[in-house]
Amino acid sequence: MKTIVVDGLGLIGGSLALAIRKKWPDHRIYAVDVNQQLLTFAENRGMIDGGFAQLRDIAPAADVIVLAAPVGTILAHLDRLAELSLKTDVLVTDVGSTKQEITAKAQRLSGRGVIFIGGHPMAGSHKTTVRAARADLFQSAYYFLITDTITDERHRRAADELQTLLSGTHVKWQLVSAAEHDRVVAQISHLPHLIASGLVNQSQTEFSHSPLSLKLAAGGFRSITRIASSDPTMWTDILLSSKATIVARMDGFVQELQRLRQAIIRSDQEAIRNYFLKAKVTRDGITDASREHVPGFHDLFLNIPDRVGEIAKVTRILEEEQINLINIHILEIREEIDGVLQLSFSNRQDLIRARNALTRYGFTAVRSD
Repeated sequence: MKTIVVDGLGLIGGSLALAIRKKWPDHRIYAVDVNQQLLTFAENRGMIDGGFAQLRDIAPAADVIVLAAPVGTILAHLDRLAELSLKTDVLVTDVGSTKQEITAKAQRLSGRGVIFIGGHPMAGSHKTTVRAARADLFQSAYYFLITDTITDERHRRAADELQTLLSGTHVKWQLVSAAEHDRVVAQISHLPHLIASGLVNQSQTEFSHSPLSLKLAAGGFRSITRIASSDPTMWTDILLSSKATIVARMDGFVQELQRLRQAIIRSDQEAIRNYFLKAKVTRDGITDASREHVPGFHDLFLNIPDRVGEIAKVTRILEEEQINLINIHILEIREEIDGVLQLSFSNRQDLIRARNALTRYGFTAVRSD
């Protein structure tokens, strides 16, 4: 039996706690969070065995410490841990979405003989609290382990221990350096969040004298900007923790828009068409590659009426049929017109069962992949 401490009881920390609890029910799991209501919520539901407001109150008893707070808090708590008397064999890891600054800060722990393994699960949601936590949140997602922190045999054994502890998440482990991680994640995760938020802010300014205009926003606009609902504090920390890398990605995107702008000014039809053609070919390739690398990930696209309770009805049917739903995404929804609901399953058998069950209840499948 081990004592696990999850520092930060948000969506990621809560979901990791649930996954550990499900896989290793004998482990003792404690959480640290400044929000007592969230600690009480998690303890009442059996997610954790107890909660603390301060990391120092439980860290000395921990066998594993998972730093799952925003990046700024992770950095501060690495300093705090370096001042505490911890177990000699304690394993400290994090889930921060920037790695170079965290890895550098963790050297204080390494200097004291504490093992630190940097990590980052590539999964999440615009929902941020433990109330949205799910044990299957990470299934089939990539989980990065940072090679800069796996420096010798002792650290390799610790990395193996961490993968065993989190085996209930059913992630795909990926080794990567801190610099490469930050470069890739800035492009595929951080930049899209900036663009989504910028589009919402620009639209708000553009339509400031016409509130109806934003009410009419639907379909593609809502899909593209959904992630703009993410936690502002978390994203402030992320940007400030990886300034140079993110600014470089922003500059690259501005240059891309400038090239398109010039093509529009010149009425360069071929350049404009090639702009969209290149994007289409690349995007279609991403979908094909995903199917190749994740053969157990299957999607069902369902027509969904714009009526109160329809999505709840879908999930209730799947629950009654005991079909495990990995992910759900509303692709488009407009008043008085069917939207499209994307349901993801871990295997084709579940997809077929779901399609048959939902069809019996009158839902129409657009397609299945």
